[in-house]
Amino acid sequence: MIKVFRRSFVAGLLSLGLALLSPHGAQAQGQAQAQGADTILVLDASGSMWGLVDGQSKISAARQAVDAILSKWNPADRLGVMVYGHRSKGDCKDIELMVPVSKFDAAKVKAAIDGINPKGKTPISDSLRAAAEALHSTENKANVILVSDGIETCAPDPCAAAAELKKAGIGFTAHVIGLDVADPAAKSQLQCIARVTGGVYLDASNASSLTGALTKAVAATQGTKVASEAPPQPAADPYLGKNIRGVARLAEGLDPISDEDVNWSTFKRAGDEKGAHVNTFYGAPFADNIAPGDYIVEVTYRQLKREFPLKVEKGKQAALDVILDAGYVTSEGAVAGGAGKVDDVVWRVTDKGGKVIAQEYDAVPRFVLAAGGYTLTLTKGQSKTSKPFTVTAGDSSNVQMTIDVGKLIVTTTYAEGGPKVEKDLVVAVHQPAKPDGDEGERVAQEYDPESKFDLPGGSYEVKVTVGEARGTASTEVKSGAPTRVTVNLNAGVVGIKAESAQQIDIYSAERDLNDERKRVAVNYEATYNVALNAGDYVAVATYADGQTSEKPFSIAAGKRQTVEIKQP
Repeated sequence: MIKVFRRSFVAGLLSLGLALLSPHGAQAQGQAQAQGADTILVLDASGSMWGLVDGQSKISAARQAVDAILSKWNPADRLGVMVYGHRSKGDCKDIELMVPVSKFDAAKVKAAIDGINPKGKTPISDSLRAAAEALHSTENKANVILVSDGIETCAPDPCAAAAELKKAGIGFTAHVIGLDVADPAAKSQLQCIARVTGGVYLDASNASSLTGALTKAVAATQGTKVASEAPPQPAADPYLGKNIRGVARLAEGLDPISDEDVNWSTFKRAGDEKGAHVNTFYGAPFADNIAPGDYIVEVTYRQLKREFPLKVEKGKQAALDVILDAGYVTSEGAVAGGAGKVDDVVWRVTDKGGKVIAQEYDAVPRFVLAAGGYTLTLTKGQSKTSKPFTVTAGDSSNVQMTIDVGKLIVTTTYAEGGPKVEKDLVVAVHQPAKPDGDEGERVAQEYDPESKFDLPGGSYEVKVTVGEARGTASTEVKSGAPTRVTVNLNAGVVGIKAESAQQIDIYSAERDLNDERKRVAVNYEATYNVALNAGDYVAVATYADGQTSEKPFSIAAGKRQTVEIKQP
């Protein structure tokens, strides 16, 4: 079913909040507001509400919009909430007035919306009738604000239903916003709903332009003259003269898909196989022209791919109505112990055999998957969580995921209080040392002056290397919270110059029981610049004739030392 009120949920709620901020508020206060206004939000809870808008699911965006406006609502205005598609899949009668038009009750509205689980169809005409009936019982000014990105399919013509309601003297006005409507037939139908009820039609090409369109729609409900973007008369059939039309459905009996991500690649038929590529049509539904012949059409919809036969005869229109046997899957990952969505993540879908089916990197992914069983894995840095799920044809579902991850931020200094190490450092995070004394497994490694790690909650050991200087620090990471650690190297830098030397060795000054010094570093050039932990050292220069020359020096934390060695 092509969506008509796909974004009525979010837009209707936002428009109510905008009404409070509108420059016409003072005028409304003295006129319409003095009497109180009645508004019904016709809320789309069909399966497509798990689709994405501004990087999050539409249902999540709607809930956030409710939270933003309820505290600002004018208590003199009455509010009702009507929802469709929230109780059953594929049921055109799934319409419910969850909050009757009555004195504003923020808690009741919020509870109703928070409990919605999108899953069903889009009965526009019957929702208009139900909303009009609810509004007709009062003498107050009645408005409906509808936002749509598609076309009605439960009933033949919502425009005719709107005209019928207007003719019957039911006093309500529908202001309609077409949000990113690619289907010209859908746009024409939406424009007609506004036209026949005396409302305005406004286009919004994307989420950012929706605010401007909603502001105008709210002004129109308050009696301000707003220019409609609909033509005075209905446009001619945009599909006139096309000999092929294509419609795709997730499952038998469901709404046609309205989505520009659907591609229809046509190939000449060679027996039962695909032959030469002929053309590719974009978007669903689509209408175009193609030469008569036998074809195989490859339908691609995000992660899904299906093939269907097509025969086009001269002088006849070919209709391609395909069943994809698939469902929509989204997920909004949450951080254990934290708030908000996760970002900088990888989502991976694997089948029962472990084969990777799809991979996405958005904060909220959207997958189109064939019916069957899968596993969804969410990865953020070194943290990972997985969950099995099942896709049923026609379903739209949200796989809830919670990941145990905290942010570890590591900076390094040469001495207590500074200076900071700005380059040439290696920051490694390890599991704690093992009971037998062995080093814990290395978990992650970075090279930045402020190195950041996404890690599961737990204990870790941070090891920093700068030149030949070493520093460590133990830390505890908590999920949902940042942890900052500064590693003090207790080190300085030495610059050694030994003209004509072929090799410079640095040894610890102290000798062991065997009267040997531990070699700390070696360099095969005549100059050497290196960081060392604070302490006493000896630099030994070796020349081409085998002679050596040495010079002791000391390193102080946070200081630079220069050493010059003369050839003997």
